[in-house]
Amino acid sequence: LSIRRQRQMCIRDRLSNGEILKIQMNRFRSALDEAISNKAKRIVFIHGVGNGTLKLELRNELRRSYPEYTYQDASFKEYGFGATLVHLR
Repeated sequence: LSIRRQRQMCIRDRLSNGEILKIQMNRFRSALDEAISNKAKRIVFIHGVGNGTLKLELRNELRRSYPEYTYQDASFKEYGFGATLVHLR
């Protein structure tokens, strides 16, 4: 295993699922706000398939805090399952 992967595994061993989700959601907000301020047309968030928790939280946050933007499943051909495309214009 690479050092980076070992570090990621150690961090996951010490953090609860809720703490990991909080970090992921903070990163989501930061990336979305940056894309908005840079006047991007769209941004894709890859949340993976898993049990759907991150996808659900991400989309709930979009509905709650960013209702002016639309979103959809991202292209399966480009991203496979587990990605959300947010339209910023």
